[in-house]
Amino acid sequence: MTLLRTFARLRAGESVLRARAWWLLHPGIEVGKGVRIGRGCRLFLDREARLVLGAGCVVDDATTLAVYGTGVLDLGPGSFVGHHGTLAARRSVAIGRGTYLAELVSIRDHDHTVGVPPGRGEMTIEPVVVGAEVWIGAKATVVRGARIGDGAVIGANAVARGELPARTVCAGIPARVVRRLDP
Repeated sequence: MTLLRTFARLRAGESVLRARAWWLLHPGIEVGKGVRIGRGCRLFLDREARLVLGAGCVVDDATTLAVYGTGVLDLGPGSFVGHHGTLAARRSVAIGRGTYLAELVSIRDHDHTVGVPPGRGEMTIEPVVVGAEVWIGAKATVVRGARIGDGAVIGANAVARGELPARTVCAGIPARVVRRLDP
């Protein structure tokens, strides 16, 4: 076995141990089998909040996961969150099975209330649902209330809001359907 492969195996084992450590340290976390958490990830988890990491899900390096109040952040089995991503929930963010989020993706179910100074802390909150087998490109943003159908592809740098249908490619600001995928 080469030295490079040895280091890769050590790093993989380290990421599995990190997931188990999070589970031991925070009672609001459910960790499925084979979950891996990368280096430098940040976790903000309020006492009543829940984080569900489905079996085989991977959270890459330097990602931020934040769950506030009684919110729930649910990463489905086999999902992947790319490095430097941000996922934040005050009520509910659900990521489907096998969904792939590229690097620097931001998903939040809340936003500051328009017309009120941000310093007051008033939030508008709407659940976010990302279906199964979705692919979200680099630097895309998914805002409160978004519902993305199964098998959809969201282009890089897009802003996903509202309802985006299953099996479509969506791009732009705001993201719109640019084509349908074959069934």
